[in-house]
Amino acid sequence: MTSARPASSPALRVSRCAVRVGALACAMAMLAAGCTKVGTATGPGASNRWTVPGVVRMAIIAEPNTLNPVLSGLIQEGYMEGAIYDGLVMFTPSGELAPDLATQVPSQTNGGISADGKTITYHLRHGVRWQDGAPFTSADVAFTYQTYVNPKVNSFYTATYQRIVSVSTPDPYTVVLHLRKPFAAALVQFFERATGGYVIPKHLLEHSPDINTDDFSRHPVGTGPWKLVRWDHGSLIVLRANGDYFAGAPHVDEVDVRIVANPDTQLEMVRSHELDLAAQLVPSQYAQLQSIAGVRAVLRPTYLERFLTFNLRHAPFGDPTVRRALALALDRARIVQTAYNGTSTLGQTLIPPWSWAYDGTGAPPFDPALARSLLDRAGWTVGANGMRAKNGQPLAFILLNQTEITPLSTMAQEMQRAWRDLGVDVQIRNVPRNVIYGNPGLATDGKFDALIDDWGADTDPDRSFMIETKSFAPLSYNDAFYSDPDVDRWSEQAVATYDRAQRKALYSLIQRRINRDLPYVGLVWEGRIFAVNTDFLNFEPEAVSTDFWNSQDWRI
Repeated sequence: MTSARPASSPALRVSRCAVRVGALACAMAMLAAGCTKVGTATGPGASNRWTVPGVVRMAIIAEPNTLNPVLSGLIQEGYMEGAIYDGLVMFTPSGELAPDLATQVPSQTNGGISADGKTITYHLRHGVRWQDGAPFTSADVAFTYQTYVNPKVNSFYTATYQRIVSVSTPDPYTVVLHLRKPFAAALVQFFERATGGYVIPKHLLEHSPDINTDDFSRHPVGTGPWKLVRWDHGSLIVLRANGDYFAGAPHVDEVDVRIVANPDTQLEMVRSHELDLAAQLVPSQYAQLQSIAGVRAVLRPTYLERFLTFNLRHAPFGDPTVRRALALALDRARIVQTAYNGTSTLGQTLIPPWSWAYDGTGAPPFDPALARSLLDRAGWTVGANGMRAKNGQPLAFILLNQTEITPLSTMAQEMQRAWRDLGVDVQIRNVPRNVIYGNPGLATDGKFDALIDDWGADTDPDRSFMIETKSFAPLSYNDAFYSDPDVDRWSEQAVATYDRAQRKALYSLIQRRINRDLPYVGLVWEGRIFAVNTDFLNFEPEAVSTDFWNSQDWRI
């Protein structure tokens, strides 16, 4: 599941980009002494002399910490796991669900979802095998569920899977989920081909003394189209085609994925034709890409939102007046335009504007005068040095930011400037993404003041994993440690019905309450920029999770 998205919008019909950041999304070829070698011969059907027939060369901006999907939570982890593993269902570029390991997507119409909404039945494909040759059966799905809810396993999705009372397997090809109560987001949050939804092999892990430290994280085995054959930490991941893949053997022999944190380095690799796909370039590079011969520049909307998270456990963020003042001091529209060069959409709530559940509620508008007034009334007054303090305590904090994402650095600097103009002493701390979101991690463990945060959501508007009290990190993704009994109740009511009108009304209440309390402040729904070798065919970004969704059909 990624935890993040609705029915497809016109924007999504053109296909998407995943991240989170949605997920977010990420992503390489010929090896020579650890370096990519540019081919000089042109293969059948290729028109570019640098194309290496049968090999796709890609780049991702950050290295996975693990490739065990029960333990993972980072965008780059879920993205890469999409090459190795499958879910029961998957997203298509339009944002719709399609069968994956299951033969059809359950619904009340086809009998897969019971009339009371509490029982979901999946019928599995026959003949599917794990990459080591063992048969895939319903027992693997049941084991995956048991692993997610195992209190000894460090999973971000424990709270999500606890909505399931039990999983029964009446035969090797049937899986039945028994829910505590109806859960409208079930199909996209349980066993969907994305972070938090991939199925793992029972026969390899059921006797593991500790799944958290098991070597499986570095030597994964899935049912997916690609086998991991090499992992040079910090530089390269090599995937080889799984000739026994149930959806058909890939047409490409190998995918080489380089870890290239610097987007400028990625752009130079695109210019020198060392990459066939760069999937996480930055907005300032989009115009440049359009002038590179043999390269197709692609811009897609995403379900990845960047937003500001305040840690309500750290002073002064327990005071909603301070949070509102800090939000009012930000000219978010200008900041987004400056950082993203018009390639992205201003974020107003935790639900994207193309969702059926979006109600148009806006985050606080730019009003620095009101921000100053609020802080004055709250006792945070300006001293002789121009900075604010209360009872001798300066109004100061650290803004945590990711080192890998250039637009975020621009946003961080713009926010720092705005807050210092308000008399707030803000220091920026730039930290690698895997340090922030690892398990343990700074966000996971609440070791931050404020954070430029992100989430790559699925097509359902459920945000229970970010806003409910039971979802405090590290059990889930409520990194703000926000708790409101009304929000808890509304959120649970919204997922307990399949009636869209009822759900929309509840999500409107939630959006308005979040924008009142401001544990999170929306910043931007990112557009995702791709550079694609014109010889690389059938690549189509998927709007929610992983661009490997149809990688068996890729050709080069």
